[in-house]
Amino acid sequence: MLNQKKVVIEWEKAGLKKSGFMFQDITEMYELAERNTESTEEANKLLILAIRAAAKNGGKSALAVENNLTKWINAGATTATEVGEYEKQSQQLQQPRQRFGQPLRNESPVAKFTPEQMAEQSKRLAKEDGFDDPEEWTKAAMETFRQLRATRTERMAKKSEQGLTATGRSVIRRF
Repeated sequence: MLNQKKVVIEWEKAGLKKSGFMFQDITEMYELAERNTESTEEANKLLILAIRAAAKNGGKSALAVENNLTKWINAGATTATEVGEYEKQSQQLQQPRQRFGQPLRNESPVAKFTPEQMAEQSKRLAKEDGFDDPEEWTKAAMETFRQLRATRTERMAKKSEQGLTATGRSVIRRF
């Protein structure tokens, strides 16, 4: 038996269009669901799920609800749990597995380093640059940065004399 009150409440919640044929459309869709399900309770559930799915996808008419219902019935989903599984599978199939013929690489989460790991990395980098103490290495690096900052204007002026931009690219000259 059609639980018309509950279906109409769901219809109004979904914001679907009301018309003079609304009750006729609801009863036709219910009969379609009832013919293809085991019980009247499952038919009510399927109809309510179809209304909710139509609202979720932006549908505004009875046709959107009917399309959802027929899609599920044609796929063999005749209970609410089968509809849930069908929708889950269809969502997984819609997610792109590759872009432009190349597989997607999912981003890894941002790594949070511990102070011990950072100290170990500083020691390794200092040894690569020929320093025994990481503090000496940081002082030397900071001094190099200060020196580069102090001579920046001079270096940039020299680049413009040589026909280079600030980024080091050559300037196009027209004659």
